[in-house]
Order: sequence, then structure tokens, then C-alpha cells
Amino acid sequence: MDIRLLQTFLLVAKLGNVTQAAEQLNFSQPTVTAQIRALEEHFEVLLFERVGKKLYITKAGLRLIDYAEKLLLLYGEARASVQEFSHDRTIKVGLGTAVAAHTLSPILREFQERVPNVSVSIEHCFNIPITVKGILDNSFDLALVHDKISNSRILQFNVVAEKLLWVTHASLLDTYGDTLQQHPFIALKQGSVYREKYNPYLRQHAIIPILEYSDSEAVRQAVLNGLGIGVLPEVLVRSHIEDGILHEFCDAPKLEIDFSVIFHKDKTFTLAMRTLLMAISEHANINGGLSEYLSSM
Repeated sequence: MDIRLLQTFLLVAKLGNVTQAAEQLNFSQPTVTAQIRALEEHFEVLLFERVGKKLYITKAGLRLIDYAEKLLLLYGEARASVQEFSHDRTIKVGLGTAVAAHTLSPILREFQERVPNVSVSIEHCFNIPITVKGILDNSFDLALVHDKISNSRILQFNVVAEKLLWVTHASLLDTYGDTLQQHPFIALKQGSVYREKYNPYLRQHAIIPILEYSDSEAVRQAVLNGLGIGVLPEVLVRSHIEDGILHEFCDAPKLEIDFSVIFHKDKTFTLAMRTLLMAISEHANINGGLSEYLSSM
């Protein structure tokens, strides 16, 4: 039964006039009459009797008034309680890479301006399996990753192509010169998406890294400490290059890494989640289909 039928019933009972009730509800008179008839059919009882031009409420109608008021009050409480979860809930975001936090920062600033009452909880994941598990068990509403996810229950959309730059501390140029192959090399461990990008160059020039780390931030700190060359996302090192602290080898191979957003294919999005995803799609520098997907929902 449509809860609005009870609202119409109570107003007609209060006013004793269908026409006046229709005016206050901004309905047509036939609409109000049809709603009262639908309510009578639902309860299989007559709620009003018309004698001439006058409307009289029946004993059944009088008894329904108290229940209708209680039901509408309870419905209002239920709606207010449930809406706390749809409008003021926390959006849970998993990050499959620390670099994604830098990519996400300007998007989050814009999101906070659009939806100031919704918080975003971000969790850094140690590896991709943890990120995927978080999506599948609903620990995360969405996640940002740089790996290709092969799971039929997860949708993945590329959103940002980030340049990888070959950089070293500017002070090392006096020792090793500006020839890239002469510098000590710092790498991410084998198996990482980043390492796969520059591994062909390392093999071609028989370069053996002097240091290997498990995350990009550790590589960045090693480069800033003058330990050697690193291949890092532009977002992590651009400010250091502009300040003259780091030197970029512009003749090095041009590499990029793609970041993507993932979520469960059966995920039900709140308005706030859709707003965050739209902000991500608006900041995208590659067309991975996210905007089209959101438009089709």
C-alpha cells in the first residue's frame, strides 16, 4: 500500500471535503477520490459515505484515523533513520598504491565542496589481493589501483595515465655525469607494474639495481638522499625537479603507468558515491569509459 494514501485519507477526514483536500495536496479532485477508493479496496471497507453534497466518515474510517497517524509517524522515523546511511555515511576507498593518494587529493578537495557532509575513509593496501578482497567483501566501496584486475565480479575503468620520470639527485651529476647508464640504479622489486615498464631497458643495458624497494615512496626517499637514479611517477617528483633538487633525464625512454578505479559490478551507489565517481571521471586524462558507465546507470 502506498503510504501517501493514508496522508490523503487523514486530510479528507479532517476537512470533510474532497475538493478542499485536493487543493491543499495540489491534486485534482478525481485523483483524491481515486486514492480514497484505492484505500477502501485495500481494506475492503467503506471509509466515507456521501449524502447529497455532504461527506460523512464511517465508523471504519474513524477507527482507521488513529492507526493512520501512528503509521505515518513510524514511517517518518524510519525514513529519517535510513537516510542517515544514504546521505551522511562514510565512503570507503581502498588504495592499491601509495601514488594513488597523490592522484586522488585534488579530486577529494572538489568532492568535499560538492558534498561537505560526507566523509571519505581511505585505506592503503599492502598488495593487490588485499584491495580486491576489500572490494569483494564490501570493505571498500571503490578502489584506485595500477594493476590489471582479472575478476568477473569487478568492473575496472582506467582514469589517469601518469608519466614515469627518470630522476636522480642533482648533486650526482658531478660524479656520474649526465649519461643515465653510468649512474647507480634504484628499482622497485620484480613483479611490480612499475618494474615491468623499465625492465626491458635494464636488461638491454645490463643494469643491475644497487637497491630494490617494495613501494614508490621508499624509492623517492632514496633518490632524494642521493643514492641513485629512480623511475618515479611525475606527481611524486615534479616539485623537486622544479626546485632543482632532482635532475630529470629527458632522453630516457618515455614511460607511463595507468591508474584505474575499480568497484563491484553489483554495487549499489549512493548519491555521494556517484558524485565522487563523477569527480574522478571529470579529472581523468584518459577515456576509460567511466563517464559513459555512470551515464547509463
